[in-house]
Amino acid sequence: MKLTFSSRLVKLISIFVITVTILAIAACHSNTSQLKMQPSSKMRSPIATQVVDHALGKVEIPVAPQRVIVLHDMLILDSVLALGVKPIGSAYSPYDGERFRGIPPELVVDIPTVGNIGQPSIEAILALKPDLILGTHFQKNYYELLSEIAPTILINHLELQDFKERLRYIAHVLGKSDQAEELLVVYQERIKKLRQQLGEKLEKITVSVIALEGQNIYTYRTDFTLASQLINDIGLSRPLIQQNQKESHLISSIEMLHSHDADVLFVDDYEKSNTEPLSFLKKQIWSTLKAFQKKQIYEVDWGVGGPFGANRIIDDLFKYLVNTP
Repeated sequence: MKLTFSSRLVKLISIFVITVTILAIAACHSNTSQLKMQPSSKMRSPIATQVVDHALGKVEIPVAPQRVIVLHDMLILDSVLALGVKPIGSAYSPYDGERFRGIPPELVVDIPTVGNIGQPSIEAILALKPDLILGTHFQKNYYELLSEIAPTILINHLELQDFKERLRYIAHVLGKSDQAEELLVVYQERIKKLRQQLGEKLEKITVSVIALEGQNIYTYRTDFTLASQLINDIGLSRPLIQQNQKESHLISSIEMLHSHDADVLFVDDYEKSNTEPLSFLKKQIWSTLKAFQKKQIYEVDWGVGGPFGANRIIDDLFKYLVNTP
């Protein structure tokens, strides 16, 4: 009887050990499976993307980019900053005395430069590790290199001449469309206020806009520059020669100056080499103009392209058209 009992005991113990072992193995396998199913805390969540059209086709970009580099100050940086996005780097214009045109200096003081708009620094851009690069057709020859660093969008400003539509496009790319519409509401309110304060002047005066460089006059088609678009939105009249200009930009001799005369003449001096305001008026040809005789020739800096630039122009128009007798 003792022998039989011991044999049964040994058999029961063996069955128990085997059962525990099987359960332990099953439990380990279950834990392992669970570990594989759960993502590591260090793994990044998938980034939401969108496909957008640009000057060179289509490109997939982040829906909400966090590290943006812009490669044109006037045409892009102005709008990007106005939308509340601070780029990690920006190219600048080497052709103008103002490094970041039309933008309050305090907004750009700590933005690293990545070369100029005609020659961006690939090394500097690479070091900043962007997740989106915004450029223009000026950087077309660099597109393949830039695309190796981050998704790159090139804007053809000839197709997006209207600064309002360009702002909307940039806002769409950055996921800031609501902010763009808010900016444009403010813009329209300022235009409306300016029209109201101009009163009868709005219908009576003509304004002329030219740029000056040495013995040459530069004029732009009435839909081409931000200043021209803004003057159109206000409803101010231009000299006939400017109304009829078909070319996007035209260079004429200073001898054509009389054709651009008006009640009010705004002059952007491209050379900006003389610190004395209106120094060009010392030349005899200016003294015979109607605008000169009315003392309504004003030197301005209107080489701008976004909401900040628009506010600069509107401020000047309030100053020279409303607050000047």
